[in-house]
Amino acid sequence: MDFPRTLLDFVDQFPDEEACWRYLKRVRWPKGFRCPLCGAAEASYLRPRRLFQCTRCRRQVSVTAGTIFHGTRTELRKWFLAIFFFARHKQSISALQLQRDLGLGSYQTAWTMLHKLRSTLHRRPGQLLRGVVEADEAFVGGRRQGGKRGRGSPNKTIVSVLVERRGQGAGSVALVPVEDNSWASLGPAVRGSIEGAATTLLTDDWSGYWPLASQGVDHRPEKQGDPARAGEILHWAHVVISNLKAWLLGTFRGVTHKHLPRYLTEFAYRLNRRSLEDKLFFYVTRRAVQAEPLPYSRLVAEPVG
Repeated sequence: MDFPRTLLDFVDQFPDEEACWRYLKRVRWPKGFRCPLCGAAEASYLRPRRLFQCTRCRRQVSVTAGTIFHGTRTELRKWFLAIFFFARHKQSISALQLQRDLGLGSYQTAWTMLHKLRSTLHRRPGQLLRGVVEADEAFVGGRRQGGKRGRGSPNKTIVSVLVERRGQGAGSVALVPVEDNSWASLGPAVRGSIEGAATTLLTDDWSGYWPLASQGVDHRPEKQGDPARAGEILHWAHVVISNLKAWLLGTFRGVTHKHLPRYLTEFAYRLNRRSLEDKLFFYVTRRAVQAEPLPYSRLVAEPVG
């Protein structure tokens, strides 16, 4: 499947709506049309309305139906440009910048498009971390106003950060927002992110991790002592935390607690595919057509992203 690597490639490959429609059709049905209702492969094409009509159940289907493009009033070419900018900018793109670049009439439209794209980038079932994995927590978001430092910082979202060690570098990461730093919160976040039987988990000596050994995890805590040692014993976790905070502040100027999980999903997705940056346009487009519709009303009503 061809995909644009430069803006000039994009202009050549997608000069109009028809070109975007044909590409979306190939991404959604790479082996030919499949009826989403009955699974039949035969359909007639109703050209004036750009609809496929299943020959078995007579269901009429558009290429955008049942995807995140479902019911959109935004041109497909603008959607494709949004995906291109989203995929090609290493540091992502803010809704304000996207609104300017696409000439959209409202900030809300740009914000909605980006959050719909982020919502599709979740980890697939079975995509668990394994091998030697570092685990720590980060405090992300709101401004600190008094209170204790470290695990006592108020007005911030706690994020469980897990990073694979691979040789001299870092492998895949998992970022999970948690309610607090107790075992009740950290336990499910950690256990849900690792392949327990194939993982050696490295943490500091925080009590919230102690029960891991009884859960069948090879848990190896190390006493931190001086706070300055945190970056030594969990080096890659702290590198990821530092990069995450810089990314959120640099590109988005901070994010709210309510929608932070989607930004975490995007950051982890990008980091885990950092060797495939030039192919992200195709991968994100494929996720978009595989995902279910996400109307704006649901997008803003969710308690978390």
